[in-house]
Amino acid sequence: MSVVVQISPADQGPSNFETEPIRLLLALVVLFSAVRYLHDMVKFLVESPFIDFAHYYTYATVVAMGLDPFDPQAVARVDGLLHIRRAGSAANYPPLFYLFMQPWALLPFGQAAVAWFLAGQACLLGSFMLCMRASAPGSQVRAAAALFVMLNFQPLLESVALGQTNLLLLFLVTLAWWGLRAGYPWVTAGAVAVAYHIKVQYALLLLLLWWMGRRAESLRAAVLAGLGVGVGLIVLGPAHHQEYLRYVAAMPDYLLIWTANLSPRATFHRLFDASSLGPIVADSLWLVMGVGILIWCMRIIPNPLPSCPSAVDWAWGLGLCVMLLLSPLTEEHHLVVLLLPLTLLVLDRTDPPLRPRDWAMLIASILLLGSRYSFERFPSFHRGILSILMTGKLLGVIVLIWVLWGRLRAQSQIPAMSR
Repeated sequence: MSVVVQISPADQGPSNFETEPIRLLLALVVLFSAVRYLHDMVKFLVESPFIDFAHYYTYATVVAMGLDPFDPQAVARVDGLLHIRRAGSAANYPPLFYLFMQPWALLPFGQAAVAWFLAGQACLLGSFMLCMRASAPGSQVRAAAALFVMLNFQPLLESVALGQTNLLLLFLVTLAWWGLRAGYPWVTAGAVAVAYHIKVQYALLLLLLWWMGRRAESLRAAVLAGLGVGVGLIVLGPAHHQEYLRYVAAMPDYLLIWTANLSPRATFHRLFDASSLGPIVADSLWLVMGVGILIWCMRIIPNPLPSCPSAVDWAWGLGLCVMLLLSPLTEEHHLVVLLLPLTLLVLDRTDPPLRPRDWAMLIASILLLGSRYSFERFPSFHRGILSILMTGKLLGVIVLIWVLWGRLRAQSQIPAMSR
């Protein structure tokens, strides 16, 4: 005897009437964000002087002409030839970086800036596609949410407007993460080594790889970074490297209280510099905090790290956050690399799922990191106790660390046989 079970329309799951409006809403949200993003990109192309890229272009030209990039007269001579508006800092990037930039200096500045802009957009797209590929099969809702976060991320817009290197760095840290997941140690090593020669604080990723138990990747990255230093010494000479090390060791005082510097060190200086012992207190607190963060990371990141992909995701994201906290100079556009852990968290569908409290903290972190706000234009917030109100982006990094820590801890508690 067969039993025929009739399923009423109410039991068949969401109807087209219920799902189509949701899809339409998602499409509208993403399309609205994409149109706004494209509008801003066109505006930047037409109006922005790309002052940070102009800095790279100027010093790459100085190096190409065989001049000393730390000689003010030599730099002034090149400024007189180029007549472009640039960021006024010294040659504060690792020496090899100005060799990386030589191909761009072969083009006229306007063409080079457009090519740099397009390369940055390609890096952004490549990073997002790698995240989507690693999280497949994905959810349309989560993919739309991740795309919405990326298109409305204020540090990303600032980085593009300045012509900064952060989109390239985002691609490199994403490529390194993908190499860890896919088992391509040379990809990870090469990406980390190149990142180090763009911003020296990325050397902390070598220590992170070592502590995660990825000794092969760490050693290979160190060897490649060392080879880069050797090439720089041969081509540029030791004098350039000595001046660069001198600059890094003695950071200009104005950077310690600069309101655009979001780092904990700058925060402490703005809080305590009013007193005579302020600088000593600020640096002491920063050193204690830095040591404490490193010890805490060594306790919460398993050594060696479990081989499951999600553990790699959360440990790598934690490393990026901690690197930004420990750096003595962290500007808003440096936060672009946090799009990697934010995207992975939004796309994450592993067990156990995020709890409502974790979702609330993740949303709070996205709002703090990605929104456009600033008290910088109000002098009363530049020093003293009121300067704490300027730490919203810093708080967003800390909240993100908390969410990543929770995911890593939950993943570490899963028995190995169940993975």
